[in-house]
Amino acid sequence: MTRTNPLKGEIDAATVPPLREEIYAAIEANGGKVLTLDLSELAFIDSTGLGVLVGALKRARLAGGDLVITRPAEHVWKVFTVTGLDKVFKTTKTEN
Repeated sequence: MTRTNPLKGEIDAATVPPLREEIYAAIEANGGKVLTLDLSELAFIDSTGLGVLVGALKRARLAGGDLVITRPAEHVWKVFTVTGLDKVFKTTKTEN
């Protein structure tokens, strides 16, 4: 399992391109293992950000791995539950 540093600030249309590159590179380097994304310090995520995470999840699973969301901030978790993504992503409220 590979962990990332906590994602901080906002994930929106302005911040997505470098984040996408970073996450995709981590998936490639991960070699089909589980990649965890710590969302405990994330202030905001919009639909563009959610799209990047869904794309990353698909990419990870195609590589034989997975993407796990850890410690989502409560306001971020609400976005996941409202959109139904809480049922798509493996999530944990604690860092394992």
